[in-house]
Amino acid sequence: MDIAKLKETIQRRISLELNDDFAQEECWNIERDILVNDIPGAIDFLKTCSEEEFYWLAEVFDEVIDQTQSQELYQVMWDRNESLENQEYKESNLTELNFAKNALNP
Repeated sequence: MDIAKLKETIQRRISLELNDDFAQEECWNIERDILVNDIPGAIDFLKTCSEEEFYWLAEVFDEVIDQTQSQELYQVMWDRNESLENQEYKESNLTELNFAKNALNP
């Protein structure tokens, strides 16, 4: 997994204007593709990334789970969110995690 590119894309996403939909979509596509193409690497990254990186990646959790259908990856997302110290991040991510859970096929 290209961790440097993932981190760079997250930083780019953080710095974008709120109404720059095209650039946001571009960042989301890159993040999603990196995570989807290496589930073990994604799991490792999500376990060790900063809380801020995890928070911003939550924007693509539903698409990642929709494409991978990985219960293990979803569980790592959930567990990591539970361990966050930043309560604002933790609470905000719950919406994204619920979308991701709904993306899992029964």
